[in-house]
Amino acid sequence: MEVPRTVIVPRVKNLSEVFDAVTEKASMLERLPIAWFPIALLAALACCNLASLRAADEEVWEYSPYRVRVWVSMSPTLGLSDSSKQSLQRKIAECAEIEFGATIKTDVVETPDALFGSVLYHLDDLSVEQLLSRELVLVLSKTEEAKDAFLASQPVKVDSFESETAGKTLTKREEEELRAKLDAEARAASLNSVRTLDSVIERIPKIGIHPLQFAALQRDIVPYLSEEKWKSMQSKLAAIEGNSESMMQKLATGEVFAALVPKSEATQFKEVSRSIPTRFPWQPEAMLRDKDKIVLVSVDKDGERISIQVKELDAFVRRIGLMQSMSVASIEQIPQAVAYLQRRCFTPMARIEDNDNKTAIVRVRAIGLLNADQVSPIRIGPGDILTPYMRRDDLNGNPTVLQNMAFTYIAVTEPIDNARYFGAIFAASRGALVAAKNRRTRRVALKISPQFAETELKLGIRRMPGSSVPGAEVYARTPGTEDLEMVGRTDWRGVIALTNLELPTIVYDQPSTSAIESIAKARMTAADAEPLAIDDGAAPPDSQESNEEALKRRREKPATSSIKINIPLYLYYIKNGETLLARLPIITGYQEREQADLPDDRRRLQAEAFLKGLQAEVLDLVVRRKILDARIRKKLEESKLDDASNLLDELKKVKNYEGLSAQIQAIQRRSLATESGTIPGPVAERIDKMVDATRVLMQKYLQDDLVRELEVQLIEKKSK
Repeated sequence: MEVPRTVIVPRVKNLSEVFDAVTEKASMLERLPIAWFPIALLAALACCNLASLRAADEEVWEYSPYRVRVWVSMSPTLGLSDSSKQSLQRKIAECAEIEFGATIKTDVVETPDALFGSVLYHLDDLSVEQLLSRELVLVLSKTEEAKDAFLASQPVKVDSFESETAGKTLTKREEEELRAKLDAEARAASLNSVRTLDSVIERIPKIGIHPLQFAALQRDIVPYLSEEKWKSMQSKLAAIEGNSESMMQKLATGEVFAALVPKSEATQFKEVSRSIPTRFPWQPEAMLRDKDKIVLVSVDKDGERISIQVKELDAFVRRIGLMQSMSVASIEQIPQAVAYLQRRCFTPMARIEDNDNKTAIVRVRAIGLLNADQVSPIRIGPGDILTPYMRRDDLNGNPTVLQNMAFTYIAVTEPIDNARYFGAIFAASRGALVAAKNRRTRRVALKISPQFAETELKLGIRRMPGSSVPGAEVYARTPGTEDLEMVGRTDWRGVIALTNLELPTIVYDQPSTSAIESIAKARMTAADAEPLAIDDGAAPPDSQESNEEALKRRREKPATSSIKINIPLYLYYIKNGETLLARLPIITGYQEREQADLPDDRRRLQAEAFLKGLQAEVLDLVVRRKILDARIRKKLEESKLDDASNLLDELKKVKNYEGLSAQIQAIQRRSLATESGTIPGPVAERIDKMVDATRVLMQKYLQDDLVRELEVQLIEKKSK
């Protein structure tokens, strides 16, 4: 049997779109025999996979410009007409093209109504969560009362099995087919069958929405009314007075079957409704999926001048950067100022293609669109520092994990080819960049530009909010060197100011011996592209040595290289008592305050204090024993036996190992007690090591062998 061409599923990008496409073609699929349905679904899934591969192939990372949308909020106090605003928006796009060239594709629009005031007046403290909380979520009633009301409103009445078979004699197979048909018709007519936005628009008579959101949506939807889908949706919007409780009541009773509610309130509606996954193109979530950068611009009157503030939102990692601002004298200067501030706050991105514990390979976005010597804000090169991010998506492409690797940085060291670079990894923990390799887990890195004069380091205790670690010693070291220098101690708040802004020359291991195959191959590519760099301490290669032999020699003995980086990156060692607690790579000026939560080490510090006191006492006892030993031996040599006997009695009164063993056992028992909470394994291990070291010291110097030896000598003297 030949499959009809009418059931071919159009190209789609994810699994949800597969089922949407199949649903839309339901009338065509009715012509297929049931046996062909699995084949049709497999064909749709194959189309999905092929489309994903084609989409991946079509986007070449280093030749794909950044997709940028600029949201502009212009204050009404400027007195601009709609045509003047549109003219300024066009000029802003033109100025951005001058600043960035072919590396970005920019479109400039007015900020959506729901976010207009926040961007204009509160841009300094605006967060991604606040942006997304203004979104509307489509919910559909799920109560039995609403289902009955919906079924009753259907134009086609579903007949019962009894009415269909009245006066008829059917075979068993005919009965089964009729029951299946009636069951399918009942399901198709029920409210449960409404699963997509398209079916809501087609089958639901009206969509409820609060009046405030209704007015905003009427303005936001205007640019999209050329599509019949959004035009039909607009015609079904109905402003419903009242608060969220009244809307819930209408959903529960079936007075309203569907509603658009704020995302921040969606959880309140779970008892009476179910949400329908919907992406409205005018909402921030859709922008974050379709764009790489969202530039938020506030233009307001400030006395006689015009104040302009700009922030960048990276759509991939959902990160809002620091604000850049300036003022201009006239409206004509606004486009140039906005483009200039956009350049200043722009953060270029690189993709992390592979890494081991020391080295990463990064590929720079849109770098292929630049000339070799062209100065551009998107450029990343040797000496720059990147901060890595990991993103994991669900099956629909929505992020489920967005993680910035804390205290982890990549220093770009040397080029591999025109688009790729090696980077030396500096992290607080080994393997910080290791992640599962699959299509839904992606790793990128953003270029860092420090903005502050200093950085405060705040030390706290894990799982104890608001805690602090006062008096901890902080040391600084240039990465790859041994120049350890004490910075100071944390104050009573557990805070220390880091002010070193000197640009360091770091030393890093060349990636010639990496166990990662891609890194080793990339190293060979880089070696073929330029002469081998020989470490200063290595012997010069023989003039007849081939490139392959040189590479082999370098693999046998890892070489090091050095580079002066453009940012003050240093390794800070945190020591509390006698124990090193952390090694933190920190960039001075990148953040105003860095928070580092350390293991709870208070028990070890307490035990260390007790043991320090005990060790001081042991030292005092050892000195006293040595002095008495010398005096007793002197009296024995002078045959002053009575004086020697008196001194020996005094020596016996000095505490020995047996006298102190109970004390050290009490310290160990008190330090490891669980009444005040469980003790982490590493902390208990450190306490045991300190106790064992003190016990060995006591056994060595406080045994009774000295007393017995002197007694024997005294007895021998008396017997002569």
